[in-house]
Amino acid sequence: MLLTKVYSNQPSFKTVEFNKTGLSFIVAKQKNPGSSEQGKTYNGVGKSLLVRIVHFCLGADAKNYKIFCEKLPGWEFGVDFEIDNKKYTAKRATNSPKKIELNNEIISTNKFNKKMESLCFKIPADIFFLTFRSLIPFFIRPKKESYVAYNKPGKTRTDYQALLYNAFLLGLDVVLAQKKYTIRKEQERVKNLEKNFKNDSLLRDFFTGNKDVTLTLVDLEERIKRLDDNLSNFKVAEDYNDVQLEADRVEKELFSLNNRVIMLQNNIENIDKNLEFSPDINKENIKAIYRESKIHFPENMTKTLDELEVFYEKLISNRKRRLIEQQNKLKLEQQNKKAGVGTLQKNFDKLMQYLGEHQALDLFVSLSNKNAELKAERDNIKKYQELQFEYKIKERQSEKDFIELTEVTEQYLTEIEPDTVVLRDYFRRLAKIFYPDSVAGLTIECNDGENQLQFNIDAKIESDASDGINNVKIFCYDLTILFKGHNHNIDFVFHDSRLFDGTDERQKTDMFKTVYQKFAQSNKQYIATVNQNQLDEIKKHIKDDEFEKIITQNTVLTLTDESDSEKLLGIKVDIPDE
Repeated sequence: MLLTKVYSNQPSFKTVEFNKTGLSFIVAKQKNPGSSEQGKTYNGVGKSLLVRIVHFCLGADAKNYKIFCEKLPGWEFGVDFEIDNKKYTAKRATNSPKKIELNNEIISTNKFNKKMESLCFKIPADIFFLTFRSLIPFFIRPKKESYVAYNKPGKTRTDYQALLYNAFLLGLDVVLAQKKYTIRKEQERVKNLEKNFKNDSLLRDFFTGNKDVTLTLVDLEERIKRLDDNLSNFKVAEDYNDVQLEADRVEKELFSLNNRVIMLQNNIENIDKNLEFSPDINKENIKAIYRESKIHFPENMTKTLDELEVFYEKLISNRKRRLIEQQNKLKLEQQNKKAGVGTLQKNFDKLMQYLGEHQALDLFVSLSNKNAELKAERDNIKKYQELQFEYKIKERQSEKDFIELTEVTEQYLTEIEPDTVVLRDYFRRLAKIFYPDSVAGLTIECNDGENQLQFNIDAKIESDASDGINNVKIFCYDLTILFKGHNHNIDFVFHDSRLFDGTDERQKTDMFKTVYQKFAQSNKQYIATVNQNQLDEIKKHIKDDEFEKIITQNTVLTLTDESDSEKLLGIKVDIPDE
């Protein structure tokens, strides 16, 4: 892949046409280099913005360009490029950033990235995380953060992903890398499950050894079986509570009725006693009493006594008749009450039988919930038991897998040593240009530690704590990936002027001499944005004709702070990094 042009639908934009091969520089100048006027700096003329625009046209995530699109409504940007001598054009508009026009066909950014992935990289099947967007930053670092670490130019969530990207571009077997990652992830999954179990209050005692798992499970199974048996014979009455209330009412009524029957019986018995009592007093008895008292009983009193005797007998007779009538009435009422008692008793007995044969729904629910709780407790303990067993097996198996994988990887690295030596020595020769007395090289070793990383890849330059050593390492590593890397079809490196900040003047000069030497006669591109002050520093250390040949003749665009029209967009707009 070679970049040929960057342009826009807006006439104010400064179109950038790159040299098809060799060097292409975008130079940022100040009109008055010594001026302290606010805003008159190398920043803001569009150097880094150019990098962002290229990534925008090459399928970068739209969510990272929200402010960019808001600040530039109606703008459309395009990048022309070649892959295997075939020309491509990618256009993307700020008004519809989720679509890209590739060779006049409008497609989604996902589809575009898949297409570019197949054109630019040889990604094996079933390898996760390797994509066009994860790998293209190694050739055009997108942000300021991209210049912090040589092996992390783009957004990298984990160290494993960073290793995978670098291993892939260096030609290492990424299947081996993913194998260790998979083994380690499984180990971490089991450990995480165990950790979650340890936080469970139910299982905490088992981890501390205060409870026996096997005996606890036996006890739980017995309790669950008893509840299961009870519930299987459980007859649920949804109207249980209503029946219970009716039984209580009938029982109260029956109690009251029985009391009434008893009271009636007592009244009947009292009448019987009253009927049995009959005072034996008649006329002759009264006369005898008078004779015994020696009181003369007048003759005229005899008639009165006869009348009194008749009256008394009549009174007794009426009383008996009245008591018998009253008794008969009570007996009739008692008979009716007893009949009512019998009916109520039968009804009450039926209600009690129903209640005896059935249970309340809420009791059934309560027992069911308890049964469910016991089963959940049993299942959790079983899971813990299974996890412990699984963990021991996994741990032993993982140890075996790690040992086997280490042996395979070490054997593999031995077999490909000629290829890794090429990488090591190429990086070393580049580093020696800048640090001739330092130990340097690109080392690739097997990582047998308990982690997700199968390889140790380290770009080394052992030197003093120079501010620019990290920049030199990035420079050497990127060129190594470009010229000696594998699995890619990218033929350019695009560096931002940030790479040259803080680098010693002589080393900076050596960088430009090196890219001229490496790219001048190659079919590859080296593109860089450069500040005028950086070029002025370089000019001190090379001859004019050499400066002309390396820099001047390869400057494809000059941006200045003289006016907004001289900046990349040609307008005044503030677009912060996102």
